[in-house]
Amino acid sequence: MNTTPLVLFVLFSFCALTCKKNPVGPPSDLSFALTVNDVSCTEAWLTLHVGSGFATHTAKLTRDTVVVANIKLIGTDTTIGDTGLSPSHTYTYMLSLPGATSATTKATTMDTTSHALTWTMYTLGDGSGSSSLFDVAIISDTLAYAVGEIFNGGTAYNFAKWDGQVWSTTQILYPYQGQQYFAQLLSIFIFSENDLWVGSNQPMHWNGTSWQTFDLSASIWNGWIYKIWGSSSSNLYIVGGGGSIAHFNGTSWTQITSGTSISFCDIWGANNPQTNQTEILAIASDYPTTLDMKIVKITGTTVAPVDGTGLSGAISGVWFVPNRCYYIVGAGIGQKHSLQDSSPWSVYPSGVVTSYYSTSVHGNDINDIFVVGADGDLQHYNGATWKSYRDQTYLANGSFGCVAVNGNLVIAVGSNSPNAAVAIGHRE
Repeated sequence: MNTTPLVLFVLFSFCALTCKKNPVGPPSDLSFALTVNDVSCTEAWLTLHVGSGFATHTAKLTRDTVVVANIKLIGTDTTIGDTGLSPSHTYTYMLSLPGATSATTKATTMDTTSHALTWTMYTLGDGSGSSSLFDVAIISDTLAYAVGEIFNGGTAYNFAKWDGQVWSTTQILYPYQGQQYFAQLLSIFIFSENDLWVGSNQPMHWNGTSWQTFDLSASIWNGWIYKIWGSSSSNLYIVGGGGSIAHFNGTSWTQITSGTSISFCDIWGANNPQTNQTEILAIASDYPTTLDMKIVKITGTTVAPVDGTGLSGAISGVWFVPNRCYYIVGAGIGQKHSLQDSSPWSVYPSGVVTSYYSTSVHGNDINDIFVVGADGDLQHYNGATWKSYRDQTYLANGSFGCVAVNGNLVIAVGSNSPNAAVAIGHRE
Protein backbone atom coordinates (compact mmCIF):
# COMPACT_ATOMS: atom_id res chain seq x y z
CA MET A 1 0.00 0.00 0.00
CA ASN A 2 1.12 3.54 -0.68
CA THR A 3 1.69 5.23 2.69
CA THR A 4 2.22 8.68 1.20
CA PRO A 5 -0.08 11.17 2.97
CA LEU A 6 -3.16 11.97 0.96
CA VAL A 7 -3.23 15.48 -0.39
CA LEU A 8 -6.19 17.04 -2.17
CA PHE A 9 -5.99 20.38 -3.87
CA VAL A 10 -8.41 22.52 -5.86
CA LEU A 11 -6.60 23.85 -8.91
CA PHE A 12 -9.12 26.24 -10.39
CA SER A 13 -12.82 26.90 -10.86
CA PHE A 14 -14.82 28.29 -13.73
CA CYS A 15 -18.15 30.05 -14.13
CA ALA A 16 -19.47 31.97 -11.16
CA LEU A 17 -22.72 30.45 -10.04
CA THR A 18 -25.97 32.16 -10.84
CA CYS A 19 -29.20 30.95 -9.35
CA LYS A 20 -32.50 31.83 -10.95
CA LYS A 21 -34.98 32.74 -8.26
CA ASN A 22 -38.08 30.59 -8.27
CA PRO A 23 -40.47 31.22 -5.41
CA VAL A 24 -42.67 28.27 -6.40
CA GLY A 25 -40.38 25.27 -6.86
CA PRO A 26 -36.77 24.15 -6.58
CA PRO A 27 -34.10 25.39 -8.99
CA SER A 28 -34.42 23.79 -12.41
CA ASP A 29 -30.74 22.81 -12.82
CA LEU A 30 -29.88 20.06 -10.36
CA SER A 31 -27.46 18.24 -12.64
CA PHE A 32 -24.08 17.04 -11.45
CA ALA A 33 -21.32 14.79 -12.72
CA LEU A 34 -17.82 13.57 -11.93
CA THR A 35 -15.29 12.94 -14.73
CA VAL A 36 -11.59 12.08 -14.92
CA ASN A 37 -9.52 14.62 -16.84
CA ASP A 38 -6.08 13.08 -16.55
CA VAL A 39 -3.90 10.74 -14.52
CA SER A 40 -0.23 10.30 -13.85
CA CYS A 41 1.44 7.53 -11.88
CA THR A 42 0.62 9.12 -8.53
CA GLU A 43 -2.06 11.73 -9.27
CA ALA A 44 -5.55 12.01 -10.69
CA TRP A 45 -7.34 15.15 -11.89
CA LEU A 46 -11.13 15.15 -11.81
CA THR A 47 -13.80 17.68 -12.72
CA LEU A 48 -16.83 18.20 -10.48
CA HIS A 49 -19.71 19.60 -12.50
CA VAL A 50 -22.81 20.81 -10.67
CA GLY A 51 -25.88 22.70 -11.78
CA SER A 52 -26.66 26.15 -10.43
CA GLY A 53 -29.22 24.62 -8.08
CA PHE A 54 -26.37 23.38 -5.87
CA ALA A 55 -24.98 26.83 -5.04
CA THR A 56 -23.37 26.98 -1.58
CA HIS A 57 -23.60 23.21 -1.18
CA THR A 58 -20.75 21.05 0.09
CA ALA A 59 -19.80 18.01 -1.98
CA LYS A 60 -18.25 14.89 -0.47
CA LEU A 61 -15.57 13.18 -2.56
CA THR A 62 -14.76 9.59 -1.75
CA ARG A 63 -11.94 7.49 -3.14
CA ASP A 64 -12.82 3.80 -2.74
CA THR A 65 -13.96 3.65 0.89
CA VAL A 66 -12.07 6.71 2.11
CA VAL A 67 -13.57 10.19 2.28
CA VAL A 68 -10.79 12.34 0.90
CA ALA A 69 -12.49 15.75 1.05
CA ASN A 70 -15.59 17.77 1.71
CA ILE A 71 -15.49 20.52 -0.90
CA LYS A 72 -17.36 23.80 -0.65
CA LEU A 73 -18.61 24.39 -4.20
CA ILE A 74 -17.40 27.66 -5.67
CA GLY A 75 -18.39 27.22 -9.31
CA THR A 76 -20.23 25.01 -11.74
CA ASP A 77 -17.01 23.29 -12.84
CA THR A 78 -14.23 22.67 -10.35
CA THR A 79 -11.05 20.75 -11.15
CA ILE A 80 -9.62 18.66 -8.33
CA GLY A 81 -6.16 17.10 -8.05
CA ASP A 82 -5.75 14.02 -5.87
CA THR A 83 -2.17 13.03 -5.03
CA GLY A 84 -0.36 10.29 -3.15
CA LEU A 85 -1.78 7.51 -5.34
CA SER A 86 -0.15 4.22 -6.29
CA PRO A 87 1.05 3.55 -9.85
CA SER A 88 -0.93 1.17 -12.08
CA HIS A 89 -3.94 1.08 -9.77
CA THR A 90 -7.65 1.62 -10.40
CA TYR A 91 -9.55 3.86 -7.98
CA THR A 92 -13.29 4.45 -7.73
CA TYR A 93 -14.30 8.02 -6.98
CA MET A 94 -17.77 9.00 -5.79
CA LEU A 95 -19.25 12.48 -5.59
CA SER A 96 -22.12 12.93 -3.16
CA LEU A 97 -24.38 15.97 -2.78
CA PRO A 98 -27.27 16.48 -0.36
CA GLY A 99 -30.54 15.47 -1.94
CA ALA A 100 -28.90 14.05 -5.07
CA THR A 101 -27.92 10.62 -6.34
CA SER A 102 -24.20 10.00 -6.13
CA ALA A 103 -22.02 10.13 -9.27
CA THR A 104 -19.12 7.72 -9.65
CA THR A 105 -16.15 7.34 -11.97
CA LYS A 106 -13.00 5.25 -12.14
CA ALA A 107 -9.41 6.42 -12.58
CA THR A 108 -6.51 4.11 -13.42
CA THR A 109 -3.08 5.57 -12.75
CA MET A 110 -0.19 5.13 -15.17
CA ASP A 111 2.51 2.55 -14.59
CA THR A 112 6.07 3.64 -13.92
CA THR A 113 8.88 3.16 -16.43
CA SER A 114 12.06 1.24 -15.72
CA HIS A 115 15.12 2.82 -14.16
CA ALA A 116 17.22 -0.06 -15.52
CA LEU A 117 19.50 1.66 -18.05
CA THR A 118 23.01 0.62 -19.05
CA TRP A 119 25.33 3.52 -19.86
CA THR A 120 28.28 3.71 -22.25
CA MET A 121 30.60 6.74 -22.24
CA TYR A 122 32.28 8.08 -25.38
CA THR A 123 35.01 10.68 -25.90
CA LEU A 124 35.25 12.71 -29.12
CA GLY A 125 38.32 14.77 -29.99
CA ASP A 126 42.00 14.13 -29.43
CA GLY A 127 42.80 17.01 -27.12
CA SER A 128 44.41 19.12 -29.85
CA GLY A 129 41.68 21.72 -29.20
CA SER A 130 38.81 22.31 -26.80
CA SER A 131 36.09 19.99 -28.12
CA SER A 132 32.42 20.14 -27.15
CA LEU A 133 29.02 18.93 -28.35
CA PHE A 134 26.09 21.30 -27.88
CA ASP A 135 23.03 19.49 -29.22
CA VAL A 136 21.90 16.00 -30.19
CA ALA A 137 18.99 14.37 -32.04
CA ILE A 138 18.00 10.72 -32.31
CA ILE A 139 16.47 9.15 -35.41
CA SER A 140 16.50 5.47 -34.40
CA ASP A 141 18.29 2.94 -32.21
CA THR A 142 21.12 2.90 -34.75
CA LEU A 143 21.25 6.49 -35.97
CA ALA A 144 21.79 9.77 -34.15
CA TYR A 145 23.52 13.07 -34.88
CA ALA A 146 25.25 15.61 -32.65
CA VAL A 147 26.68 19.06 -33.38
CA GLY A 148 29.41 21.17 -31.86
CA GLU A 149 33.13 21.57 -32.43
CA ILE A 150 35.43 18.55 -32.32
CA PHE A 151 39.19 18.73 -32.86
CA ASN A 152 41.13 15.82 -34.34
CA GLY A 153 44.68 16.25 -35.56
CA GLY A 154 44.32 20.00 -35.28
CA THR A 155 41.32 20.04 -37.65
CA ALA A 156 37.92 21.19 -36.39
CA TYR A 157 34.74 19.23 -37.19
CA ASN A 158 31.20 20.32 -36.38
CA PHE A 159 28.98 17.32 -37.16
CA ALA A 160 29.05 13.87 -35.55
CA LYS A 161 27.14 10.72 -36.57
CA TRP A 162 26.44 7.66 -34.43
CA ASP A 163 25.62 4.44 -36.31
CA GLY A 164 24.67 2.40 -33.28
CA GLN A 165 28.27 1.37 -32.62
CA VAL A 166 30.75 4.19 -33.23
CA TRP A 167 30.88 7.95 -33.73
CA SER A 168 32.30 9.58 -36.87
CA THR A 169 32.87 13.28 -37.50
CA THR A 170 32.69 15.51 -40.56
CA GLN A 171 32.62 19.16 -41.55
CA ILE A 172 29.55 21.06 -42.73
CA LEU A 173 30.71 24.23 -44.44
CA TYR A 174 28.64 27.30 -45.14
CA PRO A 175 29.04 28.76 -48.65
CA TYR A 176 29.12 32.55 -48.83
CA GLN A 177 30.16 34.70 -51.78
CA GLY A 178 32.04 31.87 -53.43
CA GLN A 179 33.90 30.78 -50.28
CA GLN A 180 33.35 27.87 -47.89
CA TYR A 181 33.27 28.86 -44.24
CA PHE A 182 33.55 26.72 -41.13
CA ALA A 183 31.71 27.53 -37.90
CA GLN A 184 30.80 25.51 -34.87
CA LEU A 185 27.23 24.24 -34.98
CA LEU A 186 25.14 24.91 -31.89
CA SER A 187 21.77 23.34 -32.68
CA ILE A 188 20.13 20.49 -34.56
CA PHE A 189 16.54 19.37 -35.17
CA ILE A 190 15.53 16.30 -37.15
CA PHE A 191 12.33 15.21 -38.86
CA SER A 192 13.96 12.30 -40.72
CA GLU A 193 17.34 11.20 -42.02
CA ASN A 194 16.66 13.22 -45.16
CA ASP A 195 15.06 16.22 -43.49
CA LEU A 196 17.20 17.83 -40.82
CA TRP A 197 18.24 21.31 -39.72
CA VAL A 198 21.38 22.69 -38.09
CA GLY A 199 22.21 26.17 -36.87
CA SER A 200 25.26 28.35 -36.24
CA ASN A 201 24.70 32.04 -36.98
CA GLN A 202 22.61 30.99 -39.99
CA PRO A 203 20.30 27.96 -40.51
CA MET A 204 21.08 25.10 -42.90
CA HIS A 205 18.76 22.34 -44.15
CA TRP A 206 19.68 18.84 -45.38
CA ASN A 207 17.11 17.55 -47.93
CA GLY A 208 18.64 14.11 -48.40
CA THR A 209 20.83 15.19 -51.30
CA SER A 210 22.45 18.51 -50.42
CA TRP A 211 22.60 21.25 -47.84
CA GLN A 212 20.34 24.23 -48.46
CA THR A 213 21.82 27.39 -46.99
CA PHE A 214 20.15 30.61 -45.93
CA ASP A 215 21.67 34.05 -45.65
CA LEU A 216 19.21 35.82 -43.39
CA SER A 217 19.42 39.59 -43.28
CA ALA A 218 20.04 41.38 -39.99
CA SER A 219 16.42 42.55 -40.06
CA ILE A 220 15.35 38.91 -39.66
CA TRP A 221 18.22 37.35 -37.71
CA ASN A 222 21.30 38.62 -35.95
CA GLY A 223 23.06 36.23 -33.59
CA TRP A 224 23.71 32.58 -32.85
CA ILE A 225 20.99 29.96 -33.26
CA TYR A 226 20.89 28.18 -29.92
CA LYS A 227 17.87 25.93 -30.53
CA ILE A 228 15.55 24.81 -33.30
CA TRP A 229 12.05 23.34 -33.14
CA GLY A 230 9.31 22.72 -35.68
CA SER A 231 6.34 20.55 -36.54
CA SER A 232 7.68 20.30 -40.12
CA SER A 233 10.14 22.02 -42.41
CA SER A 234 7.26 24.29 -43.38
CA ASN A 235 6.66 25.35 -39.79
CA LEU A 236 10.05 25.84 -38.19
CA TYR A 237 11.33 28.14 -35.45
CA ILE A 238 14.84 29.21 -34.51
CA VAL A 239 15.70 31.00 -31.26
CA GLY A 240 18.93 32.52 -30.03
CA GLY A 241 21.02 35.51 -29.13
CA GLY A 242 19.64 38.90 -28.20
CA GLY A 243 16.05 37.72 -27.83
CA SER A 244 15.91 36.56 -31.46
CA ILE A 245 13.09 34.37 -32.79
CA ALA A 246 12.41 33.63 -36.46
CA HIS A 247 9.90 31.44 -38.28
CA PHE A 248 10.21 29.56 -41.59
CA ASN A 249 7.02 28.68 -43.48
CA GLY A 250 8.75 26.51 -46.08
CA THR A 251 9.34 29.44 -48.41
CA SER A 252 10.36 32.52 -46.45
CA TRP A 253 11.61 33.60 -43.04
CA THR A 254 9.85 36.04 -40.71
CA GLN A 255 11.28 37.80 -37.69
CA ILE A 256 9.16 37.42 -34.54
CA THR A 257 9.26 40.21 -31.98
CA SER A 258 9.94 38.55 -28.64
CA GLY A 259 9.71 41.53 -26.30
CA THR A 260 13.12 40.84 -24.76
CA SER A 261 16.81 41.26 -25.52
CA ILE A 262 17.75 38.29 -23.33
CA SER A 263 19.12 35.34 -25.31
CA PHE A 264 16.77 32.41 -25.82
CA CYS A 265 18.33 29.13 -24.76
CA ASP A 266 15.62 26.58 -25.58
CA ILE A 267 12.33 25.99 -27.36
CA TRP A 268 9.89 23.09 -27.38
CA GLY A 269 6.49 22.43 -28.90
CA ALA A 270 3.86 19.71 -28.92
CA ASN A 271 0.29 19.19 -30.05
CA ASN A 272 -2.43 19.75 -27.48
CA PRO A 273 -5.01 16.99 -28.08
CA GLN A 274 -7.71 18.93 -26.23
CA THR A 275 -7.51 21.88 -28.61
CA ASN A 276 -5.79 20.17 -31.57
CA GLN A 277 -3.43 23.15 -31.60
CA THR A 278 0.34 23.21 -31.40
CA GLU A 279 1.63 24.68 -28.16
CA ILE A 280 5.14 26.19 -28.21
CA LEU A 281 7.21 27.58 -25.34
CA ALA A 282 10.58 29.33 -25.54
CA ILE A 283 12.72 30.34 -22.59
CA ALA A 284 15.36 33.05 -22.27
CA SER A 285 17.88 33.65 -19.52
CA ASP A 286 20.74 36.05 -18.89
CA TYR A 287 22.39 33.70 -16.39
CA PRO A 288 25.14 33.90 -15.16
CA THR A 289 25.41 37.64 -15.95
CA THR A 290 22.11 38.42 -14.22
CA LEU A 291 19.05 36.47 -13.16
CA ASP A 292 16.80 38.04 -15.79
CA MET A 293 14.63 35.47 -17.54
CA LYS A 294 11.57 35.28 -19.76
CA ILE A 295 9.15 32.54 -20.81
CA VAL A 296 6.99 33.07 -23.88
CA LYS A 297 4.27 31.11 -25.60
CA ILE A 298 4.49 31.29 -29.39
CA THR A 299 1.36 31.16 -31.53
CA GLY A 300 2.06 31.51 -35.22
CA THR A 301 4.25 34.59 -35.39
CA THR A 302 3.15 36.23 -32.15
CA VAL A 303 4.33 35.71 -28.58
CA ALA A 304 2.69 36.09 -25.19
CA PRO A 305 4.45 36.06 -21.81
CA VAL A 306 4.09 33.09 -19.47
CA ASP A 307 4.28 33.59 -15.72
CA GLY A 308 7.49 32.20 -14.25
CA THR A 309 6.75 32.88 -10.59
CA GLY A 310 8.59 30.37 -8.42
CA LEU A 311 11.43 29.77 -10.87
CA SER A 312 14.96 31.05 -10.50
CA GLY A 313 16.19 33.41 -13.19
CA ALA A 314 18.81 30.77 -14.00
CA ILE A 315 16.94 28.56 -16.50
CA SER A 316 18.31 26.54 -19.40
CA GLY A 317 15.88 23.87 -20.65
CA VAL A 318 12.16 23.34 -21.32
CA TRP A 319 10.08 20.30 -22.18
CA PHE A 320 6.39 19.52 -21.73
CA VAL A 321 3.31 17.53 -22.62
CA PRO A 322 0.48 20.06 -23.05
CA ASN A 323 -1.96 20.25 -20.12
CA ARG A 324 -0.24 17.32 -18.41
CA CYS A 325 3.19 18.46 -17.26
CA TYR A 326 5.56 21.35 -17.93
CA TYR A 327 9.23 21.24 -16.93
CA ILE A 328 11.72 24.11 -16.88
CA VAL A 329 15.19 23.32 -15.50
CA GLY A 330 18.22 25.32 -14.46
CA ALA A 331 19.05 26.21 -10.88
CA GLY A 332 16.43 23.69 -9.82
CA ILE A 333 13.85 21.51 -11.55
CA GLY A 334 10.53 23.31 -11.86
CA GLN A 335 7.23 21.83 -12.97
CA LYS A 336 3.54 22.58 -13.41
CA HIS A 337 0.53 20.51 -14.39
CA SER A 338 -1.20 23.31 -16.27
CA LEU A 339 -0.24 26.78 -17.48
CA GLN A 340 -3.76 27.90 -16.52
CA ASP A 341 -2.87 27.16 -12.90
CA SER A 342 -2.12 30.56 -11.34
CA SER A 343 -0.05 29.12 -8.49
CA PRO A 344 3.77 29.38 -8.64
CA TRP A 345 5.91 26.76 -10.35
CA SER A 346 6.79 23.89 -8.02
CA VAL A 347 10.58 23.57 -7.74
CA TYR A 348 12.45 20.70 -6.15
CA PRO A 349 14.75 22.14 -3.47
CA SER A 350 18.48 21.65 -4.03
CA GLY A 351 19.53 18.18 -2.95
CA VAL A 352 16.08 16.59 -3.24
CA VAL A 353 16.64 15.43 -6.82
CA THR A 354 20.03 16.96 -7.55
CA SER A 355 22.45 19.52 -6.15
CA TYR A 356 23.85 20.31 -9.61
CA TYR A 357 22.81 22.90 -12.16
CA SER A 358 20.51 21.33 -14.77
CA THR A 359 20.93 22.27 -18.42
CA SER A 360 18.44 20.18 -20.40
CA VAL A 361 15.25 18.15 -19.99
CA HIS A 362 13.52 15.77 -22.38
CA GLY A 363 11.17 12.80 -22.14
CA ASN A 364 9.03 10.21 -23.85
CA ASP A 365 6.00 10.91 -21.64
CA ILE A 366 5.18 12.28 -18.21
CA ASN A 367 6.42 9.04 -16.61
CA ASP A 368 9.73 8.89 -18.50
CA ILE A 369 11.75 12.12 -18.18
CA PHE A 370 15.51 12.73 -18.21
CA VAL A 371 17.42 15.76 -16.87
CA VAL A 372 21.15 16.41 -17.36
CA GLY A 373 23.57 19.01 -16.11
CA ALA A 374 26.85 19.96 -14.48
CA ASP A 375 29.58 17.41 -13.70
CA GLY A 376 27.85 14.74 -15.77
CA ASP A 377 24.72 14.79 -13.63
CA LEU A 378 21.98 12.64 -15.21
CA GLN A 379 18.59 12.00 -13.59
CA HIS A 380 15.54 9.94 -14.59
CA TYR A 381 11.95 10.37 -13.40
CA ASN A 382 9.84 7.23 -13.89
CA GLY A 383 6.54 8.81 -12.88
CA ALA A 384 6.94 8.16 -9.18
CA THR A 385 10.63 8.37 -8.23
CA TRP A 386 13.88 9.95 -9.42
CA LYS A 387 17.09 7.99 -9.97
CA SER A 388 20.59 9.39 -10.44
CA TYR A 389 23.12 7.81 -12.81
CA ARG A 390 25.88 10.26 -11.94
CA ASP A 391 28.07 7.45 -10.61
CA GLN A 392 28.13 6.08 -14.18
CA THR A 393 28.12 9.36 -16.15
CA TYR A 394 30.36 11.60 -14.01
CA LEU A 395 32.44 14.21 -15.88
CA ALA A 396 35.38 15.50 -13.86
CA ASN A 397 36.01 18.57 -16.04
CA GLY A 398 32.74 19.41 -17.73
CA SER A 399 29.01 18.97 -18.02
CA PHE A 400 26.23 17.74 -20.27
CA GLY A 401 24.49 20.48 -22.23
CA CYS A 402 21.72 18.52 -23.94
CA VAL A 403 19.80 15.25 -23.67
CA ALA A 404 17.63 13.49 -26.26
CA VAL A 405 15.30 10.53 -25.72
CA ASN A 406 13.72 8.13 -28.20
CA GLY A 407 12.00 5.09 -26.71
CA ASN A 408 14.57 3.09 -24.78
CA LEU A 409 17.56 5.07 -26.10
CA VAL A 410 18.93 8.13 -24.30
CA ILE A 411 21.87 10.27 -25.45
CA ALA A 412 23.45 13.10 -23.47
CA VAL A 413 26.19 15.29 -24.96
CA GLY A 414 28.55 17.92 -23.61
CA SER A 415 32.22 18.35 -22.79
CA ASN A 416 34.83 16.92 -20.47
CA SER A 417 37.73 19.26 -21.15
CA PRO A 418 39.57 19.09 -23.44
CA ASN A 419 37.29 16.57 -25.19
CA ALA A 420 33.63 16.27 -26.12
CA ALA A 421 31.66 13.79 -24.02
CA VAL A 422 28.73 11.52 -24.83
CA ALA A 423 26.70 9.20 -22.59
CA ILE A 424 24.45 6.67 -24.30
CA GLY A 425 21.90 4.81 -22.22
CA HIS A 426 20.01 1.68 -23.28
CA ARG A 427 16.98 0.57 -21.30
CA GLU A 428 17.02 -3.12 -20.54
